Amino acid sequence: MDVFYPKRIMIILVSIFLFIVFNLAILLVWSRPSEETEQNIGEELSKTIMNKKDGSEMALIPSGEFSMGSSPAEIDALLKEHPITAKFFESEQPQHTVSLDAFYLDKYEVTNAQYQKFMQATGHPAPKYWNEVPALGARSDFPIGNVNPQHPVVGVSWQDANAYCEWAGKRLPTEAEWEKAARGGLVGKRYPWGDELSRAMANYGGFGGQDKWQWTAPIGSFPPNGYGLYDMAGNVFEWCADWYDAKYYHNSPKRNPQGPEKTSLRVARGGSWDNNFLNVYYLRCAHRFYARPSTKNLLIGFRCCVSIPGE
Repeated sequence: MDVFYPKRIMIILVSIFLFIVFNLAILLVWSRPSEETEQNIGEELSKTIMNKKDGSEMALIPSGEFSMGSSPAEIDALLKEHPITAKFFESEQPQHTVSLDAFYLDKYEVTNAQYQKFMQATGHPAPKYWNEVPALGARSDFPIGNVNPQHPVVGVSWQDANAYCEWAGKRLPTEAEWEKAARGGLVGKRYPWGDELSRAMANYGGFGGQDKWQWTAPIGSFPPNGYGLYDMAGNVFEWCADWYDAKYYHNSPKRNPQGPEKTSLRVARGGSWDNNFLNVYYLRCAHRFYARPSTKNLLIGFRCCVSIPGE
């Protein structure tokens, strides 16, 4: 028997092992992401962020285009369904393409608990109806702010909402940002969830199904839209950054519109708990509501937004 046979076997095995290791090393080098790729991966935007100042969760609204406003066909359909005139919908026309940079928006409307934290930190005055609400002749009392922490804050003016956003290091969304966010990635739909009004999806005038609140509902009581945002229809109207001009869509810029020059009114969006069968069309993503910036009532609240550096 050849005494060198085991040694030859060992040499062959070692050679095979080294060959495999060498080729694996080459494959790893070739498949390793470049520095640029690694940097891009590191710069991918998180779907959700947390604001440390007020503890709010914020959802990413991606950049891109969407159709803002209502089409002629949609207006015709609405006129057949509701006893109103075409003039009511003029401010939603013409439907036009808007391009927005990515941004983050609060997943929920600002709550009484969050607003209380703001008041304690800054000494800002309490909202109207914080401690009491006039008798409304209803079967239940309105959920006043100081004892209903998870309900959306109301009784705040545009200036109050803006002051809160600045304290939290955020801002109010533009009207275009709000509408894109409300649509949740859907195209050509009336509501944040689709075309059919449903009490399983929003809190609005009356009762039924999942909608068991006469007034405001605690935030997050209904399913979110496609971007993970709650209560974009119903519950409370939401202040936007823009001044209101009924004819603004006729000459608004395509990219990142900021609203018209100063007027006497500010935009509010989304409809509220008060919208019943006579005016449920206020809940639509395209509907444009407005109020004087000093308005403080039981219908209007807000949520905040942040820009993304470099966008």
